[in-house]
Amino acid sequence: MVGAGLGGLATALRLAHRGHRVTVLEKNDSTGGRNRRVQVGDCAFDGGPTLMMMLDPFKKLFTDVGERLEDHMNIKLCDPSYRVFFADGSQIEGTPNVARMVDQIERLSGRHEAERYGKLLGDLAELYRISIPNFVRRNYNSMLDLASPKALGMVLQHHMLDNLAKRIERYVEDPRLRMLFTFQTMYLGLSPYDAPWVYGVLTYMEYGEGIWYPMGGMARIHESVEELAAKKGVEVRLNANVKAVRGKTVELDSGETLTADAVITNADLPYSEETLEKEARKSKPKPKRRYSCSAYMMYIDYKGELPELLHHNVFFGSDFKGNLDALFHEPLSVPDEPAFYCCISKRSDPERAPEGHENVFVLIPCPNNDYPMSEADERKMQEYVYKRLHQAACFDKSKIVEQKTYGPREWATDYNLDKGAAFGLSHDFMQSVCFRPDNRSKENPGVYYVGASTVPGNGLPMVLISAELVEDRLVKAGLA
Repeated sequence: MVGAGLGGLATALRLAHRGHRVTVLEKNDSTGGRNRRVQVGDCAFDGGPTLMMMLDPFKKLFTDVGERLEDHMNIKLCDPSYRVFFADGSQIEGTPNVARMVDQIERLSGRHEAERYGKLLGDLAELYRISIPNFVRRNYNSMLDLASPKALGMVLQHHMLDNLAKRIERYVEDPRLRMLFTFQTMYLGLSPYDAPWVYGVLTYMEYGEGIWYPMGGMARIHESVEELAAKKGVEVRLNANVKAVRGKTVELDSGETLTADAVITNADLPYSEETLEKEARKSKPKPKRRYSCSAYMMYIDYKGELPELLHHNVFFGSDFKGNLDALFHEPLSVPDEPAFYCCISKRSDPERAPEGHENVFVLIPCPNNDYPMSEADERKMQEYVYKRLHQAACFDKSKIVEQKTYGPREWATDYNLDKGAAFGLSHDFMQSVCFRPDNRSKENPGVYYVGASTVPGNGLPMVLISAELVEDRLVKAGLA
């Protein structure tokens, strides 16, 4: 196994449970990949993902190896899910409590909008029920798998390929509600104006099932998987950078080689293909692929209190579509008023920051390295964040004890993410389902892929499903 991100560790656990000897090679000095721990000053942070949604893949991993998730992690429902701050000063709190949601919508936008919320949530629930088992939790062998009468019937019946932003207009008229129920595609580094309606399942995950938090931090997810894998005999080797993958043989920077029945790479798929497997693919041109945006992170040890902020908070600028066009359409640029996300995990887990301090984490979607950001761009984003946080919560930047930032250059260097695209390959339709890069190499037999840039896609639940799918490939190939 190349890479000890969540996908790699979950696959290793699954294979070890089947009785196989598994060695995981990780280039960094810690496991988890993007789901890492960060310490700044006296505050602890989730380094990457901060939302635990769609619990089924998490529970299934533990169930499939004879365990219970609840015996390894203490998870807590965040309700409200998050507080949203609009540019006009209005607010709303997302929640899976339907009655509270209807009441808030009525107060924000009127009875007419509130009365239609049930229809929206019901249609999203049905979309989720149909799409996950039939289109997400499956391997594809060719485009014909999507062209079967059954599949086409479901696609047409549920309007899965309609434009998300346009279809949501059928349910809500208030521009603020349209933002509220479509911005979730940004978790995938994709604009809702470019996304198909099927990605409305992300909205359902939040409003139908809720957002959860594992006590001790998001890293408890992969740490729990790693601990269980170790008990089943998995060996994890840190600071073991892989230089090349040649079929079923792996060469490390040290010159050491290892041979296995199969090699699964959890490194980002474009890096695996173009760097690790370049010898096997030397006659094949580099595929033309589209990439997600990146993410600029701010980790702030703040001395003071910000009671107006919940665990999760979302800030929208005055021009939502313009913000997205700057990130996803040429020419790329840093938006003047970027939407951003702010997290204070201390709200759910007080031990993550000392008394009198707040662990303020900010994520700003930003262009990937097709538009290399300057120091001036970074300062512009930081100052805008300080301004909005001051308006919403009396944030005082003079109370910053220590701050660390992390952006596209670091994503590219530390995690080998092509173009510094923090969310991997784009999730537009032509890079989804059967069109997304396969989880097995055709040029390098014996090599398989797991993670965000192969099927089914980005995000912790999808990465866990990716582990299920590569296990299925190995079983059918007689290797597991």
